[in-house]
Amino acid sequence: MATNTGVIVTQKTAEALPLSKQLPIAIAGTCTTGSLVASIPTLIQSKDDSTTILGAGGATDTLPKAVALLQDKYGCGNITVIKGVTEDEAGVLAAIPLLSGSSPEVVLTPSFNSAAVVTALKTLVDGIRAIALINITAATSVADAITARQAVGGTGIDDQRIIVGFPHMKDKDDPTKLEEVSLHLAGILANLSNYGQSPLNQPLREVSDTDVTMSFSYSSETSDNEQLTDEGATTVNLDPNGEYVIWGARNSSYTESSTDVLTYINAVRARDEITRLIEARAVKFLAEESNFATASLLKESFLDSLATESAKGAIRPTGVVTFNEDKSDYSVGKLDYTVQFAPWLPIELISASVSISVSVG
Repeated sequence: MATNTGVIVTQKTAEALPLSKQLPIAIAGTCTTGSLVASIPTLIQSKDDSTTILGAGGATDTLPKAVALLQDKYGCGNITVIKGVTEDEAGVLAAIPLLSGSSPEVVLTPSFNSAAVVTALKTLVDGIRAIALINITAATSVADAITARQAVGGTGIDDQRIIVGFPHMKDKDDPTKLEEVSLHLAGILANLSNYGQSPLNQPLREVSDTDVTMSFSYSSETSDNEQLTDEGATTVNLDPNGEYVIWGARNSSYTESSTDVLTYINAVRARDEITRLIEARAVKFLAEESNFATASLLKESFLDSLATESAKGAIRPTGVVTFNEDKSDYSVGKLDYTVQFAPWLPIELISASVSISVSVG
């Protein structure tokens, strides 16, 4: 019988991470290299696209760095970028509204977090039913970050569609490179199974440390990560294996002990997606005669939509659709419904549901 006589090791060039994650992400920022034309939303789907459109990037350019992180660490392949005519905050402010036509689900403005920028982001995401991720400035102490969250406007905003991240993370291979937690959160959202899954406790990829000293705990109410969460910031924690994970996973409307289901990032995303699906179903019935039979068929269509999403694991299998006949008017073609569903929550001891009012016709 033949025996093993040795081991042969062959070196190969590592293959790039496939850009298979298709969550629509949009980034407004700055870029002085590449072919990107100002004021035009431009889709990047591959590393080659990034090289051509953004180039190597200048020292202060935000778009090349942000796209590289999302592509290299999280495999994101559906990123729309835009810059303004000027490579500064004024340019970013002018560019943000132009993203509405690209229909992103997540919007970022790395390094830009002024009150004016946050206001522009809120206007955009309110109009397109998306969320915006901003970050408190690098090298800010925990105490100053908490103060910033307690302020009015800017990173102190309280809003269901705005997530405020803190701190910055050090890149694993080059600790001098600082990366916004918000960018990592966008990559994590892109890698979740569906919109209904929470990013809580999901690992940040290829980071070594935080840019400022922080204390971490899963149980202490006085730890820095817990105090930040109580102020409506999404931050990080160290898991038992020493790996950095997303902590809080709430939007900026959260306050300590809040029980509002719509403070959870995934609950707001679920509400938006279910709303889109319900609208799409309703549009198909606009040409139908307005009567009880049509109303019943549309109700069944809504229920079928909820069942489909439940089968994906995006929402709980407890959806309810109510036809409000007293609020409907067949003579003018108006049918009124209440659609209710329960998102999955990180803490299953909490029971909550989201209600959507639908008026067709």
